[in-house]
Amino acid sequence: MARELPDQIELGMPTGIATLRPVPSPANSWVRIAMLCMGMAGEVQASATNEIALYSAHPSIGEIMIGGRTLSTRLDPHGEANGEAAYDGLSLLPREFPLEIHLKTAPGAKAPVVRLRSRLEGLQDGWQDHEGQMWLVLRFLDAAGQAVGSAAFIREGESPGWGGLPANSRWHQRVDEAVAPERSARVQILLASGGIPRTSGFWAVRHLRLTAPAAGELPGAAPLFELPALSGSDLSSPRGNPDGWFRDGTGLSTPRIFSHVNEDGDLEPVLSLIDVEPTHTGSWLQTKKMASPVTPGQRLRIESEEMYSIGRGGDATVSFHSLPVGDYVFRAWATDELGRPTGPSLRLPVEVRPEFYATGWFRLLGVVLLGAGMLGGIRYLTWRRMQREVQRLEQRRVVDEERTRMARDIHDEMGARFTQISLLAARALKAAPPDESVREPIRTISGAAKELAAALEEIVWAANPSHDSLEGFSNYLSQYAVASLRDAGLRCRLNIPTFLPSQALASGVRHRLIMAVKEALNNALKHSRATEVHVQLELDGTRLRVTVTDNGVGFDPATVKRGNGLDHSARRMEEIGGVCVVESRPGGVTAIRLDVPLPEKEATA
Repeated sequence: MARELPDQIELGMPTGIATLRPVPSPANSWVRIAMLCMGMAGEVQASATNEIALYSAHPSIGEIMIGGRTLSTRLDPHGEANGEAAYDGLSLLPREFPLEIHLKTAPGAKAPVVRLRSRLEGLQDGWQDHEGQMWLVLRFLDAAGQAVGSAAFIREGESPGWGGLPANSRWHQRVDEAVAPERSARVQILLASGGIPRTSGFWAVRHLRLTAPAAGELPGAAPLFELPALSGSDLSSPRGNPDGWFRDGTGLSTPRIFSHVNEDGDLEPVLSLIDVEPTHTGSWLQTKKMASPVTPGQRLRIESEEMYSIGRGGDATVSFHSLPVGDYVFRAWATDELGRPTGPSLRLPVEVRPEFYATGWFRLLGVVLLGAGMLGGIRYLTWRRMQREVQRLEQRRVVDEERTRMARDIHDEMGARFTQISLLAARALKAAPPDESVREPIRTISGAAKELAAALEEIVWAANPSHDSLEGFSNYLSQYAVASLRDAGLRCRLNIPTFLPSQALASGVRHRLIMAVKEALNNALKHSRATEVHVQLELDGTRLRVTVTDNGVGFDPATVKRGNGLDHSARRMEEIGGVCVVESRPGGVTAIRLDVPLPEKEATA
């Protein structure tokens, strides 16, 4: 039949932590004596309200260490509106870690802090328990009852399914295995709190089962020991006496009977450790009489259903070996043994500053310096390029001046001499007798002088830098074509753009090109028997093309015997990166196309 819960449970006390009172059983009189010695005897009534009120302390910061150096400031808190103790913030660099925060208890009027929890907001989402452990231990005894070994299984943190209070939590199935050592004859079960000093928390265990399954055997073998339910005297009291178990340790108030509401709604007493004394240890130890027989080398399997929340009580130290750059808030709570806050928290802002080389202003400065360096480099390269260009232009100016001087000297000196020869030949021709044997050499000398004067004019034109342009080339081409074809009695048609771009044309290019044009015109005069010659100049942006077309008799380029003239023209065009293409057919027109690449556009000086 289901039993009703005590009234005090409704006031907020965890289900099953019953009122404490003296234990009347004579079998436990030695416990009463120990409690009297420790000041624990008397009619102690601990209702839910009283138990919460006992824990009224809060944590404080005892010491802060940064990189092994203790800070002597910022350790005096000032209160905030919600009652929490707020400390002045810390600011440190990543290279100054580790950061250690030592927490101490700041007791209230009645009791010290039972348990501490902390959290670094900005890094940790949940509250962190400090190190605390409880143990399930298998103690192996020999035939004389002396201990020969043990196997310990740690319980720490919170069990899966823990909901903050026992009433809100579910039981967790736990299985541990061990092997009996040599000389083992029996095994005892020990439930202990305080394996590490300052442990505090709650641990309840039920349905203990110890088996020794053979290799390959499925679970469910006959148990060596099984405790489906407690039996004994006064089990409704936390100080009840379960059969086969006794309390051990320095904190005899830690092992208690916990009354849990089972699945049927009945109060079920189970073994528990409720550690509110971090400096003491307490345990449930199975009596030797109830110890289970084992043999050396035997594999043991212990199964149980548990729920627990275990942490550290008293002072604690929180260490951070490194943190990313950012803003954080360190908080710490004082809690009871179940992890419930018992008072206001403490608050410590923590700022991790970036190193100077990782700050925004340094990066901005770096960008500015980098930009300035790039601009300086670009300016320097531009200056150097301009200097090289100035030097090149200066060298070109010197060369052009020398070319101009040479062209002027040749024109003045040689031209005057040829003119003189031509005049002397004319005078000699007038004064010569009518004998042709005398007059013919004189006429030959006069013609040769005129041809040499024309050749000299061409050389001067090619050497003069003032003609190093498309316009200079087109003007000379027009004049030469018209003059040479007119003297031969042929009609000349020119197709040359009126406006030409200001494009430089090196003297070597225009000289070779005009020589190839002369050869094309000479072929038209000598071999084509044409009556009209068409000279066309074209530009397509990157190339210059001159085409000489006549309306003569034509020829077959594949079979005609090529003279030195066309070969020289083709070679000249190759020297300047151009081509010479001859297109003709018997009885048709003949076209000689001269195609050369233009240099990069450059304004003429």
